[in-house]
Amino acid sequence: MKSNIPEEQKVSPPALAYQYKDALYLNITSRCPTACEFCIKFSWDYQYRGYNLLLKKEPPVDEILKAVGDPKKYSEIVFCGYGESTYRLDAMKEISKALRSLGAKKIRLNTIGMGNLIHKRSIIADLAQIVDTVSISLNTSDPKKWVEILRPAPEYKENGFNGVCEFIRECAKAIPETYVTAVESIEPDLEKFRSFVQTLGAKVRVRPYLDDYEEK
Repeated sequence: MKSNIPEEQKVSPPALAYQYKDALYLNITSRCPTACEFCIKFSWDYQYRGYNLLLKKEPPVDEILKAVGDPKKYSEIVFCGYGESTYRLDAMKEISKALRSLGAKKIRLNTIGMGNLIHKRSIIADLAQIVDTVSISLNTSDPKKWVEILRPAPEYKENGFNGVCEFIRECAKAIPETYVTAVESIEPDLEKFRSFVQTLGAKVRVRPYLDDYEEK
């Protein structure tokens, strides 16, 4: 796969906050429990539309808030980098509280849905106080295919899919704007996927498949 990522971008300081359209995204960790076959962090070398998102260390809360600036400028603030933000649940709580006090309009979490498994407890009550919207990347209704395409860490292969489904059920009850996503072309039967997600109580969004690096 060809890439047109400028060399200077690859060595630029990592971005803790990056803008896409009218939203601001927060890059708070590079840790992730999966290595999804479609994840653009691999094909895009941890770059994203002009930003370097590869963190060599996890930034403290004050640095993240400094990178945000005035949250009122954005339609929403999104916890979403190339890692799983819920690894840093306590930091998310601090950041969200500060952003609310500064007038943030809306806060969203994009997640792989394994926060309960990571923390070995339900974190839904915590998330309900932190975010207005949660978007969970499931991509398939087939447990075996989920393991194949999301490539979870060994400790999550056996119970990962069911754990994510339970996470979705809990989120749907506590956070009204709960969405479950699939990358187009990954799940060939989108109607089956939609029906499955509906049984979990959530709404469906289909995301475009990205391959060659896009600068904008």
